[in-house]
Amino acid sequence: MSERLDVKVLYRRGELEALREPWNALWNRCPDATTFQRPEWLIPWCHELGPEEVLTLVVRSEQGLVGLAPLAIHHYNGERLVALLGAGITDYLDVLAAPGYERAVADVVFTCLRERVDAWDLVELGDLRPSSPLLGVEAPPGWSDEVEKHEACPRFTIPEGAGPDALLWPAIRARVGRARKRLAKAGDVRIDMAEAATVDELLDALFATHRARWNSRGEGGVLGEELWPFHRAVAKGMCARGALRLFGLRLDGRIIASFYGFAERDRLAWYLSGFDPEFAVLSPGLAMFASAIEHAAREGVRTIDFLRGREPYKYEWGAVDRFTYRRRLRHQGARAHGRDVGHGQGELDAAVKAVLSGEVSPEVGLVRLLGAAGDLAVAERAIEAARAAAGQGGGEGAGEPAARLAALRRCLEERRAACATVVEILGVHREADGGAGADAPARTARLFDELCARSEEASVAAYSLGDPAILERATREVVELLERWGSIGEDRAILQIGCGIGRFEAALAPRVREAWGLDVSPRMIEAARRRCAGLSNVELAVSSGVDLGDVPSARFDLVYAVDSFPYLVAAGAAAVDRHVAEARRVLRPGGELVLLNYSYRGDLARDAADVARLAARHGFDVLVNGDRAFSLWDGRAYRLRRIEPL
Repeated sequence: MSERLDVKVLYRRGELEALREPWNALWNRCPDATTFQRPEWLIPWCHELGPEEVLTLVVRSEQGLVGLAPLAIHHYNGERLVALLGAGITDYLDVLAAPGYERAVADVVFTCLRERVDAWDLVELGDLRPSSPLLGVEAPPGWSDEVEKHEACPRFTIPEGAGPDALLWPAIRARVGRARKRLAKAGDVRIDMAEAATVDELLDALFATHRARWNSRGEGGVLGEELWPFHRAVAKGMCARGALRLFGLRLDGRIIASFYGFAERDRLAWYLSGFDPEFAVLSPGLAMFASAIEHAAREGVRTIDFLRGREPYKYEWGAVDRFTYRRRLRHQGARAHGRDVGHGQGELDAAVKAVLSGEVSPEVGLVRLLGAAGDLAVAERAIEAARAAAGQGGGEGAGEPAARLAALRRCLEERRAACATVVEILGVHREADGGAGADAPARTARLFDELCARSEEASVAAYSLGDPAILERATREVVELLERWGSIGEDRAILQIGCGIGRFEAALAPRVREAWGLDVSPRMIEAARRRCAGLSNVELAVSSGVDLGDVPSARFDLVYAVDSFPYLVAAGAAAVDRHVAEARRVLRPGGELVLLNYSYRGDLARDAADVARLAARHGFDVLVNGDRAFSLWDGRAYRLRRIEPL
């Protein structure tokens, strides 16, 4: 395209508001654009969940606005990550480009990235449909470029001219009929769709029914309170556009099921639903969704999109998978995984040196080495180089350092498959969308769901190398420390923040009166429940990650966190402060807060100063502040005691 284009870069999220109307006008010109590319979705995301720093490209021609590339820069783990606005909780993302300008707008994006390579380290363009113009532009020479399937988004198509009986998949049609009969017998049934005056009421009902349903299963769901302001702004904006489909099913006036989605053009997107578990026997959620489909069909909708996720219930409606894609790019000068390129050898050497000096166990040293190497072969070469430098050649040599180096080598050789899994897990950690922000708990939950699926043991302690025996040794070290300190006993109630797979609950249950465990990852809690099956004094629940929820006040003698506070530190000072305040709330006077590892920043003095400030602010004495307490694990110990008055 030879037409001259004018490109403006917006750096402040407040500048997006002035674009709202031309943005919507451009959206109307883009036949394949989804609801999630509207300003009514992305501007609230920026205000409630996004970073301060945006990098949004506004492309104009003589016709006016012809392209919009809504990007943002996130800072995580020392890296500067460029992603599309809405990343994390949005199912479809892309640039907006007027017909005929798709390639030109995508070229503008890559030109901007090429001209600003000093401002970013990694570009991650996720949730792209196969037709996205961002998938068709060739990366500049020397950049790494990976494209992979990202998410499955099941959907089904309503046959043209289908009558009411043909709208529902045969396998589910009879179930819907039975549900409607049960509801009709139970009382007066009415379904309301939100209008401007009723958005708040129906949205409050959605929040309540969604939370009630998931709480009844001991899980937190995907709609924590920190997301409510975002969805309230979205719902009101989409209602004004006529795109909101927010329904409430009332039984004798009480809303017992909700449906939240968006309908535009010929597509209904099912974003979220919920029902009151008190009425589960009536199947109100099933009846609610069937009614939403029928309403959509009357409006001319042809496609019902369940959005991302392969939950089994979606396929009961006849849905089939459609996939989105993710593209990752990194330029030659980027800081790899938060480290300057060229510093990798220094980290390899430091990992080996820590083992040789006895600073860390061979298991911990191997994990450090694998993390620095990112590859099994590189780690092997580093060990062999250390052996050669020590003058050992092919023999094992003599002396304590040589024995430690031999143990490091044996760890890798004897557990090669486990080491490969650890490399994968560390890679997931590095690539995870994380850092500060209101959606940090949701990102952490997704991270640990994925890690747990790969290896339960390695997901909670990479140095276990996936070996249950090593994990048991590490668990025993922590239990013995708590016993030496007198922090546990048969008359004590204890609560763990970030309980993972329940290894400590299983180990401590025989030693305490009651053991509670919270975790943001539903998959972790499932594993914990299996591990603790039959232990009547163990309580496990999915938490919001925002606070301790409904945990009773002044109930516990010990609140402890093993390698979970670093994720709160990464999420920001407010998250840490809130959890320490919550720990005080649920502790009895004289109760203890024990943190085993405070952060992964590698600055012990800073960690100790932070812990001291938190203790002073929230009414704790500091008994231990950063001591090295273990032989297998390199975790640092912090022990605080609640004092009165605050």
